[in-house]
Amino acid sequence: METKICIYCRRTLDLNELLEKAGKYRCKDENKCLEYQTREDPANSIENTDYISDVVKSSLIEARQRIATYKRTKDNQTKSSMGENIEISEESIAEFTWMKSVMDVLASEYKENNKFVFQYDETKSNEYKISFNDADNNLYFTVKIDHITGSRYSLIVALKDIVANRDNLYEEFIYKSYPSSQREDVIKDLSVILIAFKEEKDLISNLLNEFRIEIESRYYKNDAENY
Repeated sequence: METKICIYCRRTLDLNELLEKAGKYRCKDENKCLEYQTREDPANSIENTDYISDVVKSSLIEARQRIATYKRTKDNQTKSSMGENIEISEESIAEFTWMKSVMDVLASEYKENNKFVFQYDETKSNEYKISFNDADNNLYFTVKIDHITGSRYSLIVALKDIVANRDNLYEEFIYKSYPSSQREDVIKDLSVILIAFKEEKDLISNLLNEFRIEIESRYYKNDAENY
């Protein structure tokens, strides 16, 4: 029997004990689900072998499900890079129109500073990049904002340049996803990054580290529904 994990109580259950909605699973028996959630936490008992076994079993099953999701996402990205499924939805383009307007005004604030280059990708219609090049202090960063699948924005900060068709995993050191309803937060967070680049070169490493800790700990109410 195939098993899945309830998003609420985190138990691994047979598929016939669960309800599925938008790719997420929850217990059919809400009372048992709630009872399990509010039970006395056995986590501190090393003698509770059933609990420990369940943690390991659930973690391994969930890990396989997550890996499968990552592989599907990578497969879609690969198809897009090969020319398949590259059309961007009208909704995404329309949503990004607001972001482009704000970014254009923000770019005007930095037009006298030649270390900043603001670039809008006309071919994608939902991506904006900012390059910061300070040769005197050996600082090279790229910030990218885009509107991604699922009606969300992403804010990515990378060392050097974000180049297409190159694995930037170890250069992208900040990544934050935002619901479209929180698009102003994208601009607020971006402003922190730009001011840090411009005015705090001696403290840039520590400041960006604190910034990353702060935004990674931030929680949006609808995050649980999207992840």
